[in-house]
Amino acid sequence: MASTQNVLVIGANRGIGLELATRFQEKGYTVFGSYRPQTREDTSILQLKTRGVNTIELDYTDENSINAAKGFGDRPLSILVNCAGDLAGVSCSFVSPSPTLTRTLNSPRDNEGMYYAWDDKPFTEQSADDLLDPFRVNVVGPFLASKAFLPALEKANDGKGKIINLSLDFASISDNTGGNASYRISKAGVNQLTKTMAMDLTKMRSNVLVLAVHPGYVATKMTHFYGEDDMQTCVSSLANSIIKFGTVHDGKYM
Repeated sequence: MASTQNVLVIGANRGIGLELATRFQEKGYTVFGSYRPQTREDTSILQLKTRGVNTIELDYTDENSINAAKGFGDRPLSILVNCAGDLAGVSCSFVSPSPTLTRTLNSPRDNEGMYYAWDDKPFTEQSADDLLDPFRVNVVGPFLASKAFLPALEKANDGKGKIINLSLDFASISDNTGGNASYRISKAGVNQLTKTMAMDLTKMRSNVLVLAVHPGYVATKMTHFYGEDDMQTCVSSLANSIIKFGTVHDGKYM
C-alpha cells in the first residue's frame, strides 16, 4: 500500500523535486526529501518541512555525505528519485526547445543552483571544468546515490524498488543542434547510467527497476523561471508514470 511505502527525492527543496515530493505525499507515500548542506538556512527548506516532508542533508559532490545520508534508518525504500543537478552560472543565450522562443541570461554562479544552465556557446569556448562540474553532479551523483540506497531499495515493501533518474531531451544525439555541450554530455551520461544499472541489476537478479524520465520544459529557479510546459500538469503526469512503471520500461527513457 502507498501509505506504507517510502520515497526519497534527492533535490527536493525547490522546482521539480519539491513538486514531486508534494505529489507523492498527496498519494499517501511517506516522503523524504534531500537538500544540500549549503542551503540549510534557505527558506525553501522551511517550505519543504512545512509540507510535512522528512528532510535529510545530502550533497551529490561529496561521497561521504551520500554514505551518511543512506543511514536514514532501516526503512525500506520503494522509490529513489535522482532529481538534483548542477547549475554552473554562465553568461549565455537561453535556447528554448522551440526556435521561436529565446532569451538572454546573464547569471553569476549560483551555489544553490541545481542543474546546468543551457548554454549555446560552441564547445571551443568551454573548458574542462565546464564539462566536469555538471558531469560530477548529474552523473556521478546519481551513480553514488543509487549504490548507497540500493540495499534499502532491495527491501521495498512491494518487492520492487525503483530508481528514477531525471534526464532531458537535450541528451538526444539525433536532435542535437550544437551548443550546450556540457549539459548534453552529462544528460547523455545519465541515460547510459540508467541502462547500465538496469542491465547489471537484472544480471544480479535484483528486483530493483531503473528508469530515465524527461520531466518537460517547466519554469523553475533553475531555468531562471523560463518554461514552455505547465509545472502542475507535467509533474502530476510524471508522478503517475513513476508509480505505474514496471518491467516493460526497465532501463528505458520516457
